[in-house]
Amino acid sequence: MTKQKKPRFRTLHRKLLVTMLAALLAAIGMYLLTDTVGQALVERIYMSESAQNQRNLATVSSFQTYAREFNLASYDTEQISRWAISQDDTYILLYKDRRLALEAGWWGIDEQSAGTENLDDLYNVTTYPVYLRDGVFQAVVYDFSETKLYDGVQIGAIAMACVTFAIFMLFYNRRITRAIVEISNEVRQIGDGNLQLQLVASGDDELARLTESVEEMRKSILKKTADQQQALKQNQELISAMSHDIRNPLTALLGYLDLAQSGQYSSQEAYQSYISAAYSRAMQLKTLTDELFRYSLVFGAQELPVKLERFDAAAFLDQMVGEGIVMLEQKGFTVLRAVQPVSCEIEVDASYFKRVLDNLADNICKYADPAKPVHVLVAQEAGTLTICEANAVLKDPGQVESNRIGLRICEKIMRQLGGTFEKNLTDDTFTATLTLPAHPLEKTEEQTS
Repeated sequence: MTKQKKPRFRTLHRKLLVTMLAALLAAIGMYLLTDTVGQALVERIYMSESAQNQRNLATVSSFQTYAREFNLASYDTEQISRWAISQDDTYILLYKDRRLALEAGWWGIDEQSAGTENLDDLYNVTTYPVYLRDGVFQAVVYDFSETKLYDGVQIGAIAMACVTFAIFMLFYNRRITRAIVEISNEVRQIGDGNLQLQLVASGDDELARLTESVEEMRKSILKKTADQQQALKQNQELISAMSHDIRNPLTALLGYLDLAQSGQYSSQEAYQSYISAAYSRAMQLKTLTDELFRYSLVFGAQELPVKLERFDAAAFLDQMVGEGIVMLEQKGFTVLRAVQPVSCEIEVDASYFKRVLDNLADNICKYADPAKPVHVLVAQEAGTLTICEANAVLKDPGQVESNRIGLRICEKIMRQLGGTFEKNLTDDTFTATLTLPAHPLEKTEEQTS
């Protein structure tokens, strides 16, 4: 199976430049096509010999009508000039005896040109008879009205090129706008709670990257929602289980206490047995409530309500660590203690820090090999106070700890106390290392004196 290649990333800026270049080329092509076709149509239709002849006849007819109306002679240049000026795109040459007698156009009358040309010198021209008061003249008509058509064709070609360029750019803009609107609608649906809406990125530009990012966000929200629902389900199951587990020993405890309080016992030995049984159930309740509290520390509020206080590290640890060592020794463990000289202060919440040490002691009692010593190290270096506990791991620990959250509680508490908690488990050794920031001891008045 071949691995599908990821499409090459192309920025919207680059795509815009490519689209503009394609639009420019298409516009140039449209201009050339429109101009060529337009000029060809002008040449074929408007500039055909028959069409030109008709226009020339119309011009000669107009001049002849004007000349008859005013009974003009060739030397009536002022009136002939008025007619010529009104003809925007034509001018007329009058020949008599094959010599140029008069030239009239949009500029008026060119008197200097009279007699300078001979009709025989002109090539391939058509002459038309014109009757004036002073004789019959041969008229040659020049028509330039096609220039307006050629200008119109050019203007039309430019307009078509602009339209073509605009169509390309509008198509590109419509595609980008549509993609943005689709992403906006999908994000709004996700915001409204439709987390099952799957977004599929199409393309290889920033919009595709944005779609992928929104899809990753949707998956992240969906996962967090599922985790929250799972946590809520676990909480409900825990509460139900705890309620059931607490109800049984609590009922038994109340029963034994009721028997003892009402005097329903036959001897002192029976009374003591009721008290012992009640104590056992009370300890069972304590274990269950401690387990519930430990669970709430991890899965409850994000921040613990710690209250930091300054303590002399040497005296504080001597008491805290010492209590843990005494408890372990009562459980039958041998504790080897290595405490280096400590001269600093630490900021901790005493109750939460004691819970960390208690959790470590409980962990040792459950999983450590009592036949091998437990090592406890306290050291100060580089502004840090370190407490390290190491023990041999029991080969067959039996029943595991409920929920296995004791070490996670230690990690959370130490993090909020400003320190660290690290654990390391090998095949035969478990090591837990606690660190706290160490502050210099404040000098007392006796020390300063």
